[in-house]
Amino acid sequence: MDLKDKKCIPCSTFVTPLPIEEKKRLLGLLGPEWELTHDDSRLRRNFKFKNFKRALEFANEVGRLAEEEKHHPEIYLGWGHCNIEIWTHTNNNLVENDFILAAKVSDGFKALFPS
Repeated sequence: MDLKDKKCIPCSTFVTPLPIEEKKRLLGLLGPEWELTHDDSRLRRNFKFKNFKRALEFANEVGRLAEEEKHHPEIYLGWGHCNIEIWTHTNNNLVENDFILAAKVSDGFKALFPS
């Protein structure tokens, strides 16, 4: 099953972070646009747009996905860009939910802005 087809599992308490090997494996499934940051404890991708309106439209789609999954990223919005940063706040690190949301964000981008 693809990551984008999975559902985030709610976690209101500490969840053990993924080992680095699993983080790297899941990162490989997301593609080269995503990167590990903050000592491999966060996921980040920078999306580029031709104007503010499109970046805002995408940010709203990310918000919709986040609400649907009950897993909320940081969204940094500006003219021509929308940067997404994802991690699990209860452990300040990465679990499978983070990679699921990242896959859904990438899929949402492709749906809104097909090549």
